Amino acid sequence: MTNNKIVLLDYAWGDVLILENVPTQEYIDVNHDGDWESWLLDLEKERDDIPRIRDCHWMHTTNYELETIKL
Repeated sequence: MTNNKIVLLDYAWGDVLILENVPTQEYIDVNHDGDWESWLLDLEKERDDIPRIRDCHWMHTTNYELETIKL
């Protein structure tokens, strides 16, 4: 596991989720043929607190900022 994160935007419900401690790229390469979406789909099957990945935009990041702007 790494300090990297995956940010999920569930456009079906408007939720934003941050997945922390995601696996390394090497793990994804070996176990999912380098396909992060394959890992996310497996994670979705294993957990009931992950939204449908097919309803999400996602981004793998090490540097992110989440900000709310109130108008």
